[in-house]
Amino acid sequence: MTHAKPILFIAGGGTGGHVMPALALADAARARWPQLSVSFIGAERGLEATLLPERGETVQLLAMHGVKGAGLLQRIRVLLWELPQAVISIRRNWQSERPDLLVGVGGYASISGVAAALISRIPVVLYEQNAMPGLVNRTLARFCRCIMLGFGAASKKLAGSVRRVITGNVVRSNIAATRWHRHEPPRLLVLGGSQGARVLNQTVPEACRLLALEGREFVVSHIVGSDAATLQQVRELYARSEINADVLPFCEDMATFYSHGSLMVARAGAMSVCEAACVGMPSLFVPLPHAADDHQRHNAEALAAVGAAVVLDQQTLDATSLAAQIDAYLFHPAKLEQMSQAACTAAPYAAQEKQLDVLAEFLPAMHTSQTPEVNA
Repeated sequence: MTHAKPILFIAGGGTGGHVMPALALADAARARWPQLSVSFIGAERGLEATLLPERGETVQLLAMHGVKGAGLLQRIRVLLWELPQAVISIRRNWQSERPDLLVGVGGYASISGVAAALISRIPVVLYEQNAMPGLVNRTLARFCRCIMLGFGAASKKLAGSVRRVITGNVVRSNIAATRWHRHEPPRLLVLGGSQGARVLNQTVPEACRLLALEGREFVVSHIVGSDAATLQQVRELYARSEINADVLPFCEDMATFYSHGSLMVARAGAMSVCEAACVGMPSLFVPLPHAADDHQRHNAEALAAVGAAVVLDQQTLDATSLAAQIDAYLFHPAKLEQMSQAACTAAPYAAQEKQLDVLAEFLPAMHTSQTPEVNA
């Protein structure tokens, strides 16, 4: 169906790792095509249930649960009741607003949207942010027109002949415009994701204490997450060691955060890794060991493979070993310069244009003659 106003639906979410890339894609599409209508499909239990309405987005929220790690009864309930009901609800909603294209970004809410689109003969494009594709995208890829990949390494982990387009992940423009440079004294950045990371909040301050005892001079910017007790505790840990540290619950201006850093210790979510690459930030990544399909380790290894990062195992991490790793890089400008240059070689600077070129193939009157890089 062709509309005077083309319609794009984006389905999926659950966590910031899915929701934020979906929003970045939506914002980029609206900027290129002001006449485009963009709506979302998500889950009542996901981050999108609060974040999208707060932004004024149109979103259909579904009473869906995940099945990975769930018991037999919940799996049966989801597959035989929740999923069919969600598909029916979506198709009913489309009677008045049928999309021209649906993009599935992963997460269990994506399944219903993709299934409804396939039944309705609406083109489906998948978007996989991580170097290890999630279960939903691995399962659905064979039924869709193509899949956009945030990391080239993900291509080898997909079965079948689905068309693969290596686009990279879209990084906010102010972050993409930020470049790493030397600082004196050097500044250590600590980033555990939007919710913080307990292991980093506990281990990094102690590692910094050990470095301070060795006479090392440095400063710290540490994002701990939203828990007030943790915020106070981490601040006290740095203060007792007389370390100059900015300890924050969160940071809205990540471009400035990155611009002040010499070396970063961080989790390895897809967006954190891509932002580090674009900025040219030398990094020590501590992947979340219980992340689905160990995808954070695969993300981190994409930068480690080009010499831009070091991957640390949380299971063997302690303050002493972390202090040794920080010491090996933070106070050696030549090493940091080399890592920074390597990071930029892997940066997805053209991700936005590549993703929009894919969408344009399926949106009426928006086809572009540009052909994105394809890895079959």
